[in-house]
Amino acid sequence: MPKKRTPESQLKALPEYGEIVSSMEAEAISVWTDFIRQYVGSPERRASKSSGIYMNKDRVLQSQMYQELAQYDLYAEIERDPHFGSVMQSAKLDVAGMDWDIYPYIGLGQKEATDGDKKIAAFVKYVLTNIPFFPQHLYNMMDALGKGFSASELIWSNAGGYHVVTDILNRPQRRIQFDVVTREPKSRDLDNPYMGNPLPPRKVIIHRVSATWSNPFGDPLDASLYWIWLFKRMVFKFFMQHLEVGASSVPIVEHPANADDKMKGEALAIAQQIRQGAFGRIPTNLRLIWAESKNAASSSQAYDTFIRLTNDEASKLIKGNLLTTEASGSNGNGSRSLGDVHKGTQDAYNKFRASGLASTLNSTLIKWLVDVNFGQFSGYPQFKFETAEEENLVNEASIVEKLDRAGYEIPEEELSAKFKYTIHRKQQSQKPGVVQPSTVTEGEQK
Repeated sequence: MPKKRTPESQLKALPEYGEIVSSMEAEAISVWTDFIRQYVGSPERRASKSSGIYMNKDRVLQSQMYQELAQYDLYAEIERDPHFGSVMQSAKLDVAGMDWDIYPYIGLGQKEATDGDKKIAAFVKYVLTNIPFFPQHLYNMMDALGKGFSASELIWSNAGGYHVVTDILNRPQRRIQFDVVTREPKSRDLDNPYMGNPLPPRKVIIHRVSATWSNPFGDPLDASLYWIWLFKRMVFKFFMQHLEVGASSVPIVEHPANADDKMKGEALAIAQQIRQGAFGRIPTNLRLIWAESKNAASSSQAYDTFIRLTNDEASKLIKGNLLTTEASGSNGNGSRSLGDVHKGTQDAYNKFRASGLASTLNSTLIKWLVDVNFGQFSGYPQFKFETAEEENLVNEASIVEKLDRAGYEIPEEELSAKFKYTIHRKQQSQKPGVVQPSTVTEGEQK
């Protein structure tokens, strides 16, 4: 297919820098949210297939009767847990913090990319590296890990005759709906808050995790974390009540056995005042004693065990292991070999998640940049994360060294590609005062 430049009329149709399409205006968000929660989001107005939209079938959200469009507030609350949120943040950073590069398109049967494809790849990389806080935007896109999908709005600008992306705005999941027939995403707007409107072309990146035809919302990890988080929260509440009532010394004001109701009431009032930190005079006919809790230590140990259990379960779910999030796991029996196995599992998780995000970027942001500036192509440059592990490179370097000592030689270009350095074999220099072995034959010596 011949490569054609997009006509100027189409280029001018794109939004200018800083201009936000009306369907995603920031000023309307607060008004929109209030309206949705009060009217559209009520459980009585559930959608059906005949309505033309596809409702989230998340069992956790449905069981808790969360409002249809405020449902992601629950998942946001789960990720505010200190441990759960920390591990989730680490999982997102594992991907967003990876090095990345743009690789030019290489056609079938070609050994290397053409000059034109290399220039296109260089242009795309230039645009992405000049987007402010681009790693932060990758982190925001990885919000799909916990919530199933994420929505990122692109802000376009004209620069030097080209259309470039100058900013990426993270949008809440409640703003997005999916069509019941096409499964295409829609934006919930003030003019159509329930059914939603089609998203503007080349405007919003929808990144989804493990989405299927029957579940276009993706598979959120927060749904699996919910029950762990709920029990942890309940136990924490009960433990705080225990500390207040049973784990500390309790003031008891004794009264005579024949005390009347007035004296009994006075004794109770004094005990309550002392419990609240007040001080006062105790009548001579009353006696103050302090009752020590006998099960404070055992209850604290039980609480600590349970919290460790919930944290470990969350770590395994999010990162696939314990030893990379806890120093030695919950039982304190971590080891170097076991840690290496766990890190291998985590690396597999990261590689899979990075591959998914790269695929989303290639099918949206990368393709759109090329289409609006150079026309549509049969092949596009590819966004790829650098997922090679440092430990593996060290091991491979050791293998190369052993092969070299054994007399084997590996081509320099292969070593350069593997270790991402320009590698040349050193020229052997003759040391002064040392006679090098002669290379002449035995006949020549004679």
